[in-house]
Amino acid sequence: MASLTFYGGAGEIGGNKILLQDKNVKIYLDFGQSFDFGEDFFYNYLQPRTANGMEVYFEFGMMPKTSKLYSREMLELSSLKYHKPDVNAILISHSHSDHTGHLSVIDETIPIYLGRCTKTIIQGYKRLYPGMLDLSKLNTIEFKTNDKIKIKHLEITPIHVEHSVPGAYGFIIKTSKGNIVYTGDLRMHGPRADLTKEFIAKAKASKPIALLCEGTRMQADVEHNYTEKEVENKVNEIVKQSKGTVFGHFAMTNVDRFMSFYNSAVRNKRIMVITTPVAYMLENLKQHIGILPDVHKDKSLKVYFRLSKSCKFCEKDYAVWERPYMDNMITYNEINASQKKYVMHLGFYKLMELVYIQPKNADFIYSSSEHFYEGEENETERTIWENWMKHFGIQFHKAHCSGHADKAALTEVITKINPKLLIPIHTSAPDEFKKIHKNVILPEKNKKIEL
Repeated sequence: MASLTFYGGAGEIGGNKILLQDKNVKIYLDFGQSFDFGEDFFYNYLQPRTANGMEVYFEFGMMPKTSKLYSREMLELSSLKYHKPDVNAILISHSHSDHTGHLSVIDETIPIYLGRCTKTIIQGYKRLYPGMLDLSKLNTIEFKTNDKIKIKHLEITPIHVEHSVPGAYGFIIKTSKGNIVYTGDLRMHGPRADLTKEFIAKAKASKPIALLCEGTRMQADVEHNYTEKEVENKVNEIVKQSKGTVFGHFAMTNVDRFMSFYNSAVRNKRIMVITTPVAYMLENLKQHIGILPDVHKDKSLKVYFRLSKSCKFCEKDYAVWERPYMDNMITYNEINASQKKYVMHLGFYKLMELVYIQPKNADFIYSSSEHFYEGEENETERTIWENWMKHFGIQFHKAHCSGHADKAALTEVITKINPKLLIPIHTSAPDEFKKIHKNVILPEKNKKIEL
């Protein structure tokens, strides 16, 4: 008997942690952290002592109290005793934390299957920010699209999809009961919509008994589903009309968005300026994505170095991983002197650079996830951001499109794949799926669905 147990991703956006059992095989589809993880019990400095293991998470039901899953170290002070794991594999769809965020607590012997690009991104974050997930302590196995992964009698085929981060996959899983399709996170309104279309075609051909379909944007119809091309066109128009530096904020692993800004800079004979972390990530991703510019040699690209320690921009002032980019360095002095010459990546925690750049007639394009700039929970950040813009007289703009398919595209995905059973995941509006498919089961957290 095959079954699915939902420890995350049921009735919520993100936090995918889905256990598939079939005969004597147990695999997890992603192992992520929910966006609201712990918010009912923890706040600011009231946080669990993660160094002591899992006991606090178990106490508040924040993690499944499941035997033969967690590492010996994480169970040291727990009432749940350590036993050799019986989980055969964890399949990772992409690098976002709501799909990978809890990998650090699992037993290090459990095989973790992930795409090559996903591994590069996670390793990159670890180098930049030492507190991030350390894959070197885990048993990772890389795959590429259309590989055949054999786990006892199961056969898993990863197939690339388009998302707001490169290296995203969906899976077709051949079980004893038939094929199960898992979408991961996907979209069809970016420059690589062909990836998702290939996934849909192969998922349809597999004639699945069940489709686990993400529904991040299923909650409502939208007047217009903005495409990445439309974002690029808007960015280009702002850059074209701006009389000063154009600053932009977007996730540094969103290479489609980077290319939209980079192309706009080039088109308007400006230079794209990126921070050292962005340069590091882009250089590592170039092995997977050939269209990315060379961060050392591209004449339309410069790497920004902040003022530090000696105030002389000496090599010793910067981390070892930053130093190779000094061959293409730019500082606030050059930007201040020729403000109309640049388009610059600038995130919330880099706003201090404006003090040194002293922008005049500048524009700022917010081009990242909407939830960061909207909602009551972000009121403090939003107010601070607005205060900085007002102080420097910067014109504020928004140009963004989602990394997830909208309702119309999701309807197309479901209709074309045409599964016998539809299971909505990664959504706050699971009931909407009932309007699309005649056989829908709504998953519940910590509950099992027999297939």
